[in-house]
Amino acid sequence: MITIAAVLVFALLVYLQGTHSAVDPVRLVEGVDQRWTVLAVLAAAASYPAAAMGFLGFVPERIGFGRAALAQLAGSFVRLVAPGGFGGVALNTRLLLRAGIAPGPAASSVGAGALIGLVLHLGQLAFFLWLTGFRPDHRRSDDTVVGWVLLSSLAVLLLLALALLVAPRLRRWALRKLVPLTEGALARLWELARHPRHLAVGVVGQVLISMTLISALYCCVRATGAHPSFATVAVAFLLGNALGSAVPTPAGMGGVELATAALLAETTGLGNTIAPVVLFRIITVLLPVLPGWLAFGILQRHKAL
Repeated sequence: MITIAAVLVFALLVYLQGTHSAVDPVRLVEGVDQRWTVLAVLAAAASYPAAAMGFLGFVPERIGFGRAALAQLAGSFVRLVAPGGFGGVALNTRLLLRAGIAPGPAASSVGAGALIGLVLHLGQLAFFLWLTGFRPDHRRSDDTVVGWVLLSSLAVLLLLALALLVAPRLRRWALRKLVPLTEGALARLWELARHPRHLAVGVVGQVLISMTLISALYCCVRATGAHPSFATVAVAFLLGNALGSAVPTPAGMGGVELATAALLAETTGLGNTIAPVVLFRIITVLLPVLPGWLAFGILQRHKAL
């Protein structure tokens, strides 16, 4: 059944990519700069060992790096059948449980990693905004683009908060998902403070996850013939991925493409941004599906999940 589901989801993903954009994926792949495309694939591949570092750094217990890396690769398959980003969370928690870690510490480790990841994500966004020249205290015309980006982000966050306030069922669902992950996160971080090397590996891994994916998107933009600055691409990715992932579809499908393409157009001034975004999603969402499914099967056969 899992194999059949994987094939169906994969076909659905290809369909969505082909019909919800003005780009023909086949023609796109044929027309890109192959050297930059290879660099994009390598950067995307590097995100998996980075994710393993970001995961293991918040687990003081000994877990093999190979097993953790396979779990992160398997997450590329699982997230297609578990919208909202909870598939990867459940998979990592399950991995820790099967390794003999108690449910409380296991959920707290995953929650601590997610909490630090959020803080680092915001820190990276602030840093790249600063690199683009945005200054909150300056009234310059070239700040209007980034200001629009920030206002749009705040508007989306306010709408999400309003939805949680007026929809009790949605609020209860969110609490059921988030409370088990966050209630022990601070205590787990305090415990990890006694293992600074572990914590340092986790922080570096969390930073590298974003940096490798930003690099992959940048290479995709260069592959389609554009020459933007790295910082403007980083701002588009960090905001677009966060906003688009709020869409409850497999891997944020539809939302991530639209948000990232719109933000990329605003931050870089490029006319055609959907093509590099579709190429980026082909590399980071489509290509890892089969390896992710194989990694999932390997972990199951070894009773690690």
